[in-house]
Amino acid sequence: MGDQLEGDEGQHIKYREMVVHYIVEHREEFEPFIEDEVPFDDYCDSMMKDGTWAGNMELQAGSLVTGRNICIHMLNSPRWYINNFSGREASNMVHLSYHHGEHYNSVRLTEDPCQGPAMPVVIKTDSNVASTSNNAQTKAKDSKKSSNRSAYDDTSVKMVMAGTGCSNVAAVQHVLGEMDGDVDSAIEYMIAERHAAAYDDTSVKLVMAGTGCSSVAAVEHPSDLQ
Repeated sequence: MGDQLEGDEGQHIKYREMVVHYIVEHREEFEPFIEDEVPFDDYCDSMMKDGTWAGNMELQAGSLVTGRNICIHMLNSPRWYINNFSGREASNMVHLSYHHGEHYNSVRLTEDPCQGPAMPVVIKTDSNVASTSNNAQTKAKDSKKSSNRSAYDDTSVKMVMAGTGCSNVAAVQHVLGEMDGDVDSAIEYMIAERHAAAYDDTSVKLVMAGTGCSSVAAVEHPSDLQ
């Protein structure tokens, strides 16, 4: 967040504190999502410490406290959006990349001089995909707030593959995980991403910058690498 909004990675402590304070101030909204029965105060104390990995809950709080939507890029996976705002905030989206199931990095355009806040990134399909995918995720999470993360089985994977035409098992499993095992929401999300497949040069450059991949063909056609 510090690099994206101020061009200064050293500000990460300030944004960590802002996020944790927001979670504390809105305890009733966030406490139900803390996993492993960790006491709320202990969780927040741990999250305040530099080096503690943030998760989806912290990204949601980060979006709300900064007034920015967030786009997360993952190699060979659909973009994931935290879409809380419209208007000016929606056009100044924070872009992050997610690595190895635990770490987030700031994403900039290759032509960004990296002097000050990140240059705006415009992906033509962002507005439609953000709206559709966010609705799908909200529907899945709202229906499962009181339950643990759903374990998806081979039947769920096959149903999503049949409903989307996707042959990439790993991609289907990833989306099912993000949708808490909800097959219908996973299908809706993947179809929305397929409609967004008309990527432009900006999209390709962004993925290459966020993943370190230097092959344009691999970015445009990740399924060819299966």
